[in-house]
Amino acid sequence: MKFTFKKQVEEEQKKILIVEDEPMSVLVLEQILKPYQFKLIIAVNGLDAVEKFKKTPMDLVIMDLYMPKMDGFEASRQIKALSPDTPIIVISTTEIEEEKLKKDIGIDYLLTKPLNIKKFQDFIHMLLLA
Repeated sequence: MKFTFKKQVEEEQKKILIVEDEPMSVLVLEQILKPYQFKLIIAVNGLDAVEKFKKTPMDLVIMDLYMPKMDGFEASRQIKALSPDTPIIVISTTEIEEEKLKKDIGIDYLLTKPLNIKKFQDFIHMLLLA
């Protein structure tokens, strides 16, 4: 009985794919998201992200743009092609305008580094807890 309940809780848990090659940035995001009890899946580059996304449906993707192997631009395009309704929040140092990123690669939101934690939490509430 306990096993069934645990499995049910895990299935109901929201899944967030964090795509970030900088370990310190991953640690910061994990700490911010820890109180929410989400299931966090970490990908270290865009290629890793697309492969993990294909295996497990996600409720949200948090994407860096500048990474080795496959950047966040291409990874976002591929993820949106697989699942147009999955929101993607880009957290990056980019100087590209948010509207251009929305149009060109299909992201939903852009937050610039250094991260505004309050704004980030507001997005999490809006996208996953509303």
